[in-house]
Amino acid sequence: MQDCKNADPLWNDLKIYNAVVCEGSLSGASRRLSISHSTVCRRISRLEDIVGVPLIRRRSNGIAFTKDGEQLGGFVREMDDRANDIMFWIKQKKDDLAGVLSLSCCDIALQSLSRIVGDLSVSNPGIQFDIKVSAMNADLRLASTDLAIRATTSPDESLVGVKLSHFQFQLAKCAGASSPPHANWICLNDAFSHLPAERWLGEQKSESQSQIKVDSYMSAAELIRTGTGIGLLPDFVVENDPYLETIEVEQTLPNWDLWLVYHRSQINNGLVKAFTNHLKSHWSDNQALPLPPTDISWQK
Repeated sequence: MQDCKNADPLWNDLKIYNAVVCEGSLSGASRRLSISHSTVCRRISRLEDIVGVPLIRRRSNGIAFTKDGEQLGGFVREMDDRANDIMFWIKQKKDDLAGVLSLSCCDIALQSLSRIVGDLSVSNPGIQFDIKVSAMNADLRLASTDLAIRATTSPDESLVGVKLSHFQFQLAKCAGASSPPHANWICLNDAFSHLPAERWLGEQKSESQSQIKVDSYMSAAELIRTGTGIGLLPDFVVENDPYLETIEVEQTLPNWDLWLVYHRSQINNGLVKAFTNHLKSHWSDNQALPLPPTDISWQK
């Protein structure tokens, strides 16, 4: 067995330590890297054996970094930034239509995206798609994600953006069901309390019997379909689902936009260009929304 004290630190160990530094906890690093908590602990212990000094101290309320741990933390952040720059640089040089294209997609856009990806993969079999569906925005400053489809009214101005569509929310119920005055209110959990639909204070929401919180609008749609309650959903979700029905309200309902965004360094990336052009040409065919795609590339 190799003596850790005479071994060189492995980059993977340093990446895990960087995640601990960025998140400020072992559990946070576990979530960030999608690896087990025990793996994080084991690799940090190995790293401490290699460098020969403690890097973190475990406390009842979390961890604290030693002086050496803080110093190494600065080094690994710099290493991670440079590694990220290298990955962006490599992707900039790619002009052929082959390889992996990593996409982050909000759940309400997945159905339209899946059709477009299916069409593009038939015409370009060399492209391998890696799709991550999440209600949380992927960090496009990291080279691990090439493009993202986001629901927002204020896209990040540091990114290149393509506005795909505009939509309004509708108050929805199970099709054919009555609208009881004190129905359960289906909404997103507190992590999304800042979103327009979650800030809406309509009469039906204030009179609801109780709230049932979920982590995505498509999860909310599934509960509303079964008659569990009522709630706000994007209009295209309600209008294209025979099991959902609109409840008319007098109050103004929130609206939102769908955007395709990507890092500026990827403007000339062959895969990014091909996907963006295909998406712009076919998005309106796959989603019943009024506005055609519009290019916006912000300049400071």
